[in-house]
Amino acid sequence: MNSKLNFLANYLKKPKEVAAILPSSKFVIGRIKRLIDFEKADCIVEFGPGTGSVSKMLLSNMKSNAKLLCFETNNRFCSYLRQNFSDKRITIINDSAENLDIHLKKLDAGSVDYFISSIPFTFLDKKAKTMILKKVSSELKPGKRLIVSQQYNLHLKKYLLDYFDKVIVDIELRNIPPSFIYVCDKA
Repeated sequence: MNSKLNFLANYLKKPKEVAAILPSSKFVIGRIKRLIDFEKADCIVEFGPGTGSVSKMLLSNMKSNAKLLCFETNNRFCSYLRQNFSDKRITIINDSAENLDIHLKKLDAGSVDYFISSIPFTFLDKKAKTMILKKVSSELKPGKRLIVSQQYNLHLKKYLLDYFDKVIVDIELRNIPPSFIYVCDKA
């Protein structure tokens, strides 16, 4: 099954877990790409890679010795990713972003240069949102950033401002549905 059909099928089975009917568009992916300095990225963490449309771009641009850690809670997406990505730089983790610190320690990954998130924060309760953002802020290197896409409202900004020095919000209309993109920098 191709990635778009796989994504749609998973959305129809678990709409609150997947939260989008299609993977990120090439326009969202292009914006994410322009926000990353790949030459200075040794470790990138992706939350909610789905079928890997953003992961593919990340791997295409990362250094040969960089690491990509992908956290995905959906078992079908994890299976798809494992079948379609054989790159030694990627690690697929079938777990929640809430357990980020445990996996970083277990993998001896060190601090993170970039976090890329497509998880549906709208459907997470306040405790889960704040736990994830606190851990991201704690594990993110100074001067680096969190990029959050596939968000369909502005509710997340107030939470991000509690953990990041600078938060910029933009919208990409060429996505189904249109997506807000949050760029969060840590001083």
